[in-house]
Amino acid sequence: MAARKPNRQSDLSGSRVLILTGKRAGQEGVCVGKSAEGKKWAISPDGTDEILQLEFEKEFGLRVDCSGEPGRN
Repeated sequence: MAARKPNRQSDLSGSRVLILTGKRAGQEGVCVGKSAEGKKWAISPDGTDEILQLEFEKEFGLRVDCSGEPGRN
């Protein structure tokens, strides 16, 4: 039986992210939920009141803190 690929995108709301593209590339932010269209995610870069519509894994990635307890990531 083939293993199913886990759904990594089920709910990223509240997750810390790293923006990979655009004028905010390299900055961190927080995912505030799915965009209205449902294909992208609404991302708020730290220190701004902007909301960017970005695609997971192409335009932003999850930020992982390797210095802490692994179960908290």
